[in-house]
Amino acid sequence: MKQRIISGVVGVCLLAVVLILHHTIVFPLAFSAIVGVILFELIRAIGGLEFKLSTGAVMSYGILSIILSSLLNEDVFGTGWQIAGIFYSVLMPVCLTLIFWDYMRHPKTFTIEQGAFMISAMILVTDSFKMLMTMNHDENHSLFYVILSLCGAWIADTGAYFSGVALGKTKLCPEISPKKTVEGFVGGLVSNMLLFILIFLFYAKGCGLGFGIMEALKSGLLGLVCAGVSVLGDLTASVIKRQKGIKDYGNIMPGHGGLMDRFDSVLFVIPAFYWCIRIFPIF
Repeated sequence: MKQRIISGVVGVCLLAVVLILHHTIVFPLAFSAIVGVILFELIRAIGGLEFKLSTGAVMSYGILSIILSSLLNEDVFGTGWQIAGIFYSVLMPVCLTLIFWDYMRHPKTFTIEQGAFMISAMILVTDSFKMLMTMNHDENHSLFYVILSLCGAWIADTGAYFSGVALGKTKLCPEISPKKTVEGFVGGLVSNMLLFILIFLFYAKGCGLGFGIMEALKSGLLGLVCAGVSVLGDLTASVIKRQKGIKDYGNIMPGHGGLMDRFDSVLFVIPAFYWCIRIFPIF
């Protein structure tokens, strides 16, 4: 437990520094590194590291996409934006070609399931964090959106944990996650909904923005959506671990496992949060 607390505190402190520097190159570099590690952990989980060309293509796409998408949003390339934009647009086709070429080179050992998983992970993980880069360039609420999209999953997990401990009796998915209960799931939904309303309320008051019944309803609904997809992300990651017979995706965070173990829910919450605030903006 002591090791878990220490690594957790260190992780929070590092994340806080990155968030403070969210309008600097530190932000995309930090999250490109996170994406690279998560993709590495996922490929290792399915036994795909032996296919070095595919592994390199997947990780290269993740790392370079995050950096380029952020820099292109800031237009730091100036007159060179066309070249950078072309490179960014051909990055996925090139990486997919390398994966399929690797698949052809190893017809007996590289399974279609491994190839499909690599491509799916490459797109899901990378595009999820690319949305975080986009939110970071919001003119008015960039840091607020970034923090809440990251913490939305962790808030829901905390609410579900305490609700499950206090009231949990009915197993939610015993074959996937024996400790999760229906009561905990409902508690996570309710707590996330209420906390999102309060968070948006205090943010609105602090920024001098209006916050009425409609804003409360939309922020509460956003909390419900984030809590729901958070559980989906957590259970999806758990299914992969159970099928592959592993306890954690890594040990980069002692007591917590790998970065994938910490960001599994976040990968699903960020897109949900992003599209909700785009379709139904609260402010």
